[in-house]
Amino acid sequence: MKKVKFYKRILLPLVVIMLIFSVSGCTKTTETGGLSNTQDLPITVEGNNYPLKIKDFLKKETILEKKPEKVAVLSGTPLNIWYDLGGKSICTSNITDNLKLISEYKKEINDLPQIGPVYSIDMESVVSLKPDLIIAQAGTQGTQADKLRDIGFKVITTNIRSYDDVIATYNAFGKILGNEKSAEAKIEALKNKKEEIVSKLPKDNKSVVILYITAKTIAVKLDNSIAGDVAKILKLDNIASDLPPDTIGSETTPLDVEYIVKKNPDYVLVTSMISDDEEAKKTMEEEFKSNPVWKGVKAVQEGRVIYLPQQYFLYNAGPYYSEAIEYMAKSIYPEIYGEVTHQDGK
Repeated sequence: MKKVKFYKRILLPLVVIMLIFSVSGCTKTTETGGLSNTQDLPITVEGNNYPLKIKDFLKKETILEKKPEKVAVLSGTPLNIWYDLGGKSICTSNITDNLKLISEYKKEINDLPQIGPVYSIDMESVVSLKPDLIIAQAGTQGTQADKLRDIGFKVITTNIRSYDDVIATYNAFGKILGNEKSAEAKIEALKNKKEEIVSKLPKDNKSVVILYITAKTIAVKLDNSIAGDVAKILKLDNIASDLPPDTIGSETTPLDVEYIVKKNPDYVLVTSMISDDEEAKKTMEEEFKSNPVWKGVKAVQEGRVIYLPQQYFLYNAGPYYSEAIEYMAKSIYPEIYGEVTHQDGK
């Protein structure tokens, strides 16, 4: 047992150091489209004109000889960005009210043929449409994306969690659609709004814990989540930043209320994957009342709990990412940014 403890004491720090160096070694820094110190861009496009070479989130390369005419965008966030740049899709996964669609194209998107839930698309329906290009979502559609690629379709896999991911996707989609000027304008607007918000931040940072409630469990969000990324932009200290994910690549860590009590965050932020925002709030409030462990969390007892809307923090808001930043800023610093109103998050 002593030997095991000795090895843990010696080897674990060495592993951490090796990981730090390996990550820093693949860091890519660019100022294109407002990106800086960006690690492993989720999507890149090589070439100024067709043919274009796309390297996606999974580092798989796709060559497009010409601009695709029949594109199947299989999940909401890339669909939103695609349409924001003038693109069209021949289908989509089931769209729910939890996703804030581009108002100009909301009816058109809702009228698209739906090919099942985002996590369980109907492969036969996709194949029958014979798309020139398929844009899939990493993780939930990873297996289907591989199968579609194996049978000969051109597939790009996206993973849009953070602000930088949004910017990279606008850059890539702008090139694919031949609409780079529009992409640059959209990026500039997002960048300017973000900088405007950040410029007003107070010098003293607040601390937060970001809870994540589903129908079955409660976990804590890490920095690589949407809410974690927005918190980082606002220079909020996420008390879970240094905790390990529950699985490799996950954006959550198991709930440890004693740890939260010890860290004593200024605010408790609540994100959810449950039927809707109202149900999420009701479920979380029942948890606070019924479970005595929460009595030790001052932020809960003193009413410093903020419920974050799903359309900004369950799905990446894409074109509306700056609104997500502003929503959290208003929630934490109403004296600077104004109170959250019913219009916010609508």
